[in-house]
Amino acid sequence: MMVEQNKKVFKWQLRVDGSSNTHGSGAGIVLTTPEGDSVECALRFNFKATNNQAEYEALIAGLKISTILGADEVEIFSDSQVVVNQVLDEYQAREESMITYLELARELLERFKEYRIVHVPREENEKADALAKLASATINIWPNNISMIRLLQPSIVKTKEVGAVFGERDSWITPIKEYLVNDVLPSDPLEARRLKYRATRYSVLNGELYKRGYSRALQRCVGPEEAEGILRSIHSGNCGNHAGGASLAHKTLRQGFYWPTLFADSKRVAARCEACQKIANNIRQPPELLQSITSPWPFAMWGIDLIGPMPTATGGAKHAIVAVDYFTKWVEAEPLVHITEANTISFVKKNILYRFGIPNTIITDNGTQFDGRKFRELCDKYGINNYYASPAHPQTNGQTEAVNKIIKHNLKAKLATKKGSWADKLPQVLWAYRTTERGSTGETPYSMAYGAEAVIPVETAFSSPRVQLFQPEINVDMLKCGLDELEERRERAQIRNAAYQQRVARYYNSHVRERRFTLGDLVLKRVNPGTRDKTAGSLADKWEGPYKITGIAGHGAYRITREGLGELPRPCNAQYLKIYYP
Repeated sequence: MMVEQNKKVFKWQLRVDGSSNTHGSGAGIVLTTPEGDSVECALRFNFKATNNQAEYEALIAGLKISTILGADEVEIFSDSQVVVNQVLDEYQAREESMITYLELARELLERFKEYRIVHVPREENEKADALAKLASATINIWPNNISMIRLLQPSIVKTKEVGAVFGERDSWITPIKEYLVNDVLPSDPLEARRLKYRATRYSVLNGELYKRGYSRALQRCVGPEEAEGILRSIHSGNCGNHAGGASLAHKTLRQGFYWPTLFADSKRVAARCEACQKIANNIRQPPELLQSITSPWPFAMWGIDLIGPMPTATGGAKHAIVAVDYFTKWVEAEPLVHITEANTISFVKKNILYRFGIPNTIITDNGTQFDGRKFRELCDKYGINNYYASPAHPQTNGQTEAVNKIIKHNLKAKLATKKGSWADKLPQVLWAYRTTERGSTGETPYSMAYGAEAVIPVETAFSSPRVQLFQPEINVDMLKCGLDELEERRERAQIRNAAYQQRVARYYNSHVRERRFTLGDLVLKRVNPGTRDKTAGSLADKWEGPYKITGIAGHGAYRITREGLGELPRPCNAQYLKIYYP
């Protein structure tokens, strides 16, 4: 029922406009809901249309959208004098196409309880006019807040509905369209009931299926093939920002597209983007549970590492070589002028073999000074097991790394501005370390090694009790008793060390995000600073590959190979690997 103008305020207001030019034809629709929300749509025609035909298409599409959104009364504003007056019966339609358009418009208007159509100047219909001009232009980039609907044919053309628009045949779209258009239901009663319930949120508009959504009033439903193209365009196209899965899905919805597996497909596309995989942030969480290294007896297991380069010291030394016993925490160190295999062998002989005996195990990094033929021959000669840390994974030799930090910290405190005298101060730093109680054992390295505490300068300078009460004849017996007690003290220290390692493991393991790989898996490897592309600067990739897992070295390390490069000489720790999605 049509009402007279200026007699009633309508809850729904519809503004429409059509546009036709040499580039194409289109229409603009602005529907205002009772809550004051605005639904804006631009219609692009895949057919030629006159200005009057475009105006009618705008009116018809606007009425259909209003019906879909549940409007039962509407006030329509159009700047087309011809369309408004023909609907009001003040002008007579003479052309056959105009008569057909008018009949369709009146048929749609009869669905409303009340309506009013008003002619307004173009200046009062600016938003709909702008949408119409946008739709008829040649651009393909649309603002986020505007839905674009493509009309494949004029609304007045009666054609049989086809279930194959944009490759949707036999897709999820087909049964819904068949039910909405032809009232066709599946033979299974349960499936039919499910389809009826599902179809309540869908409508067919100009031959295409649309879903009534929340982020957009109308979302065009697309099939699998078109969905893949839409996701890739939004993710990595000219306007793509390589967003994550959830962000990609939300942006797709805001652009006015929908399909049932949108969020799962978005996560898959984002995860398999090669560019995203190679620039992704480094993974900080450890990949495996902490595996502590425990020495079975004193001086059986040593970790060796290098410090430097440091300021040139007396004699030209720029580095220091450090060795730590895993049981007593005893430290040996000396300056080095050159880092060579010969100097490393000399240090091991003089400071470990000839002083504390032949160890069971030596743990080092992969430097040539430790991995050379002569160093290996030395280990083989004395039956020493030589273990190497994974490249770029100093945590494997964590005991030595921790001692290195302490040595450097104490050197900084002692040197002040005279950095070149670090080699002269190194023995003092070692003495201080050896006579300081370690938190893991509750004992000093000196007492763990010799069964008694060393006398340090403060005791002689300020007369400590044992200096004041020193008696040579009793001292020998006390030292012997100390040696008898040493085994028990070492056992207590070992128990305390095990408890300490358990506390550390509990904290460490609480941050683990387990990553395990199997033979044949494709992985990316974190780019090391030494192999990073220097020309790329801060824009360099953080991951390289893909590599293939060819062996499992154990303890979280894997052997990997890359096509054209062969297998890497050393295993790579899982901390520097992640799954590659081709």
